[in-house]
Amino acid sequence: MDPILSGIISTSAAGLVNFIAVKLFNYSMGSTRNFLWQKQEILSFNGKHKTYDFNELKKRIRIVVVDDEEDSFPVKLFQTEGYAIDKWEKVLDYGKLESGFYDIIVLDIQGVAMHISEDDGLGVLESLKSNNPAQIIIAFSQHSYDLSKSRFWELADEKIAKPSDFLKMKKIIDNLIVTKYKPDRYINTLRGVLENKEFKPAERKSIDKLITNTINSGMKPDLEKILSGTNASLELIKQVISISNTIFKFFQ
Repeated sequence: MDPILSGIISTSAAGLVNFIAVKLFNYSMGSTRNFLWQKQEILSFNGKHKTYDFNELKKRIRIVVVDDEEDSFPVKLFQTEGYAIDKWEKVLDYGKLESGFYDIIVLDIQGVAMHISEDDGLGVLESLKSNNPAQIIIAFSQHSYDLSKSRFWELADEKIAKPSDFLKMKKIIDNLIVTKYKPDRYINTLRGVLENKEFKPAERKSIDKLITNTINSGMKPDLEKILSGTNASLELIKQVISISNTIFKFFQ
C-alpha cells in the first residue's frame, strides 16, 4: 500500500477512535451532548403557557410578608388593590417557603427567624436562594444594616427600606412581577439544575418526560417519587421540586 495513503488511513482511524472514546466518556459522566456533538435539549416540552393581564396576574401571584412589626408593611392596602398577600410575624412554615408555594417573599432580616437560623432572616434568605435561585425575594429592613452581611443582600432580588410608603413598595413589587415572574426564567433555571452531573442522561430524560406529561395533561406530578430513584442529593432534589412547582403554575 502507498505509504502516504497508509498514513492517512492510520491518522483517520486514530482520530475516529479518539472521537468515540471522548463521546463515551462524556456520556458516562452525564454530558448532555449526544453522539453527534449536538446538545440535547433539556426540558423539551412545547406546551403553551397561559397569559394573563396584569390585574389578573397580581391576583394569582402569591406574596408573603415576613415581618415582626405589625404596621411596617401596608398589607391591607395591597389586599384592597387585589394582591394575594399573607402576613407572618415570623417564619411560620419554612417548608412552605422552600417548596415554591409563594411566588414573592418579602423578608425582614431581623426578629423573624432566630428559632431556625442563628443568622435570622439573612440565614433564611441565603437558604432559600440556595434551594431555588429563581425564587423572588425582597429584603425588607431599616435604612442601615450590617455591611459585613453584604453577601446576603446581594442575593435578594430587591430591597425595600423601612419606612417606605405604599406607592414605592407597590412600584417595586409590580416591577418584579413584570420582569421576573416569567416562565422562561424558571425553565432556564431548572435546565441549569438538571445539567448537574448527579443526574444521569436517562434520569434527565425521565424528568423531562414527567414535566412534559404534567404540562400537557394538567395533572399534579409526583416529582418526589421519580427523583427518589436517582442518585441526586437531597439539596438537588429540593431545587428541582421547588422550581418545577412554580413552572407548573404557568400552565394551569
